[in-house]
Amino acid sequence: MNDPARYTEPFTSYQSYLKRYINGARAKGATPVLITPVERRRFSADGRALNSHGLYPAAMKALGEREHVPVIDLTSKSKQRFEQLGPERTKRLFLWLAPGEHPNYPHGIKDNTHFHERGAKEIARLVVEGIMELNLPLRRHLIRSLGQEPVRSR
Repeated sequence: MNDPARYTEPFTSYQSYLKRYINGARAKGATPVLITPVERRRFSADGRALNSHGLYPAAMKALGEREHVPVIDLTSKSKQRFEQLGPERTKRLFLWLAPGEHPNYPHGIKDNTHFHERGAKEIARLVVEGIMELNLPLRRHLIRSLGQEPVRSR
């Protein structure tokens, strides 16, 4: 961690901050749902996706269980998807642009954290998958993409 002032301990202060969000949502009549962080594009020499977030996903899942809040495990879902695609094909999901490919990045960029539009759509698909797997009431409000059947009937 580069800035100690911004650091939180996974099973203490991090959970405390998440609990504030949970309580705030419930106080307003909303149903909280926790989503673990998406993995970054990090691979071992043998092509396995590496963990990026230490104990934070486990801390979030433990808090969700304790507070009876559903948790979409996007960390595991994204890691599994990245391993399916492998190091080269995952570049298409992230902001990997050649020089001159995009006006905002005239010299190109190799960003293993932020997504290209197609990557954002893939991650959104994984979140929808989690909503459906957990049978969350939110599923009734999902709309379909053009040219696809409604999400709720899949």
